[in-house]
Amino acid sequence: MRNLPFVAAALMLAACSSGDDTLSTVAESASSTATPSTIPPVTISPSTSEVPNHQSPELVAAPGPCTPSIATGATDHALERAEGRRDFVLHRPDTADGGRLPLVVDLHGTTGTPAIQEAISRFGARGIETGAWVTMTPLALGAMTAWAVPGAIPGDDIGFIEEAIVSIVDAACIDPERIFATGISSGAAMSAYLGCESSLFAGVAPVAGVNLVRGCEESPPVSLVAFHGTLDQYVPIEGLAGWDTEEFADERKFFRGDLIGIVESWARRDGCASEATITSMGPETERHEWIDCVSGAKVVLYLSDGAGHTHPGAPFPSDATSAVGAVAQDIDATDLIVREFGLIT
Repeated sequence: MRNLPFVAAALMLAACSSGDDTLSTVAESASSTATPSTIPPVTISPSTSEVPNHQSPELVAAPGPCTPSIATGATDHALERAEGRRDFVLHRPDTADGGRLPLVVDLHGTTGTPAIQEAISRFGARGIETGAWVTMTPLALGAMTAWAVPGAIPGDDIGFIEEAIVSIVDAACIDPERIFATGISSGAAMSAYLGCESSLFAGVAPVAGVNLVRGCEESPPVSLVAFHGTLDQYVPIEGLAGWDTEEFADERKFFRGDLIGIVESWARRDGCASEATITSMGPETERHEWIDCVSGAKVVLYLSDGAGHTHPGAPFPSDATSAVGAVAQDIDATDLIVREFGLIT
């Protein structure tokens, strides 16, 4: 647990964020002292229509039993690309039986790192403990380690993540049909963008940020399992006025749509029922599910009353006195994500 104070300090950068053009100066100053955060960077309003349609590579797994060449446990990896060296961490459990495992791509927030994201989500450790999945935690570029979603910084993070996946399909014994993405804050935005633009993903699970990227109703069905707090002050659930119009321009330079409206657009994309079925998960959280989706897809939103810009079930912060708000404690987002996607039962 020695990482917790470092991560708690990272989350506290939220207290310095103003939501206007001064955020870029604050973030640049914070990055100079290597203090990470989950808060999105200042950008222009992103839209998936601003970027040409992406052509994903075809994943081809070798037939028969798979013998991994990547060691078990946590290992560091790097790719050389046009933009320079790109790094990612892999957490791989033992696959002695020759079978292939699902892959979870876990994306950190802006100015974050793979180590910080692992401390928040614990996907890597849990995948090893259960033996049920492999976790890839990539690192974004730049001093702010910000993800290149539409309208944000330039770059080809989709290409990087897809190339990283291709490089480990056989080396880590990955099942090409069971690849998923998740992340918090701007990492949530990147996971949603992957679900719109990449054909490699069976499902995405944005935490505190599904409404940082516009919906993509013309894309093929992809499952969505989203998490959000009703008191998230950085990505408010109501969005900004006029978010669903072509003329919308976010005065704070980062798209923030109405949470329910964005999730409903995923439901339309996946051919689901128009109304959600709502069930209680506990004193804080409701589960909203749009049923009868096509192609076996699912669209689910976990909405936690009183929670902030946080990962439900994370070990910190524990209450609303935190700069990023309270963490919902009646659910565990990591556990629910892997259960919703069928990685464990």
